[in-house]
Amino acid sequence: MNRPIWERIDPRQHADGVYYVPAAIEVQPRLPHWGHPERPGVRELVDGDRPHGIGGKKLLCLLCMRIRAEQNLPVEPVWLTFISNHPRPHFRHEDGRSPHIEHQPETDIHKAIKEREARTFEAAGAISVEVEAWRPRARRRPDVTAVGPALTVAAEAQHSAADIRKIQARQRALRAAGDRVVWTTDLPAADIDFMHLVPHLAVPTVKDYRFYLHEPQVTISAGVTLFEHQRCGWTDLWNGNSTRCPVTRRVTSCGGWHLYPSLNRTAYQRRPIDPGARFPYGPRPHLDHMLEGILHGKWLPYRRSNRVTWIPSDVYDAVEAERGGDLTRAETAPTRAGSQAAARACEERLGLAVPAPRRPGPVTSLNWSKNAAGDPRACWICRKPALMRDDAGRPCHKVCAESQLTHDSEGDRA
Repeated sequence: MNRPIWERIDPRQHADGVYYVPAAIEVQPRLPHWGHPERPGVRELVDGDRPHGIGGKKLLCLLCMRIRAEQNLPVEPVWLTFISNHPRPHFRHEDGRSPHIEHQPETDIHKAIKEREARTFEAAGAISVEVEAWRPRARRRPDVTAVGPALTVAAEAQHSAADIRKIQARQRALRAAGDRVVWTTDLPAADIDFMHLVPHLAVPTVKDYRFYLHEPQVTISAGVTLFEHQRCGWTDLWNGNSTRCPVTRRVTSCGGWHLYPSLNRTAYQRRPIDPGARFPYGPRPHLDHMLEGILHGKWLPYRRSNRVTWIPSDVYDAVEAERGGDLTRAETAPTRAGSQAAARACEERLGLAVPAPRRPGPVTSLNWSKNAAGDPRACWICRKPALMRDDAGRPCHKVCAESQLTHDSEGDRA
């Protein structure tokens, strides 16, 4: 007696698409012609061949089956139904699991942004560039993966609004695999709240996808912050236009000079020219220049409050010393209180989801309003430049001192 088809196929020999049983082929909805240019009309063929789901037994989720196979778990079929009459066509799991982003057909705009990014990374000197390449450690398939001389960049194009938890889960998974992740969206800046906690770049919203392929410089409308050196007392955009000192937080000026976030275009145009840059800066930050800089580590993500922005790497240490924060905090997509990043249902059931960070205990708060400030010296805890001095007169960041006290108190309770 012949075994059923789902027992005979090895999902590890396929990509993470959908297996169409009647034609014995794997379809990949995010690729042109669903991965079969030699078979035009394959989408219409699948859509018209009903019923689907458990009753039809025609569409298998190779991604879920691969995850089970990699864990040496018993083979089980995961049946799908293609939902075509929806604003966002997708393949629905019949057991209630959320659809995989890998199984959602792409729009022309999404394809164009992805192609522009891949083309830019190649021209910017990436060692290798892959589109829709499977990342085993992340168990995800980012839109573009670019391997640079010093780091690997995973680029994600987001053309439609999404659940913030899913965005954070994808960010965490790719970051855990060692990738620096950059998100690009064409949504209006007012509609990207769900992306504020991941490193993102917002480009203009247009109807014609060819704009992203042929425009010489695609301007960045949000996601980048420039700085100016100004004397203490300058209006601070990151603190509600306050004139308080960004280091001491006092109303009275310390008399020193600080780095302030700026909306002044000249702050960008005055940046040192990189003679080796393939995409030098223009009148304003543009997509090609930013992607090249991210690939070569010249732009880094920085988290302030509940928003992540890209800032120049040459001022990162100074901004970090004055305002706190660190690179890990910006890249791990911390969730808001009471919210946990969502993982795939199939991964949660198998215990494969990227673990959420342990919620810390009560944070010790220090009052440093009367503490002294001095020249930047290595913080005695993190060894990075610090302007403030602790109660013992040692160079120290306030956040480092508070974290140290919290850690000590947790150790005493253990």
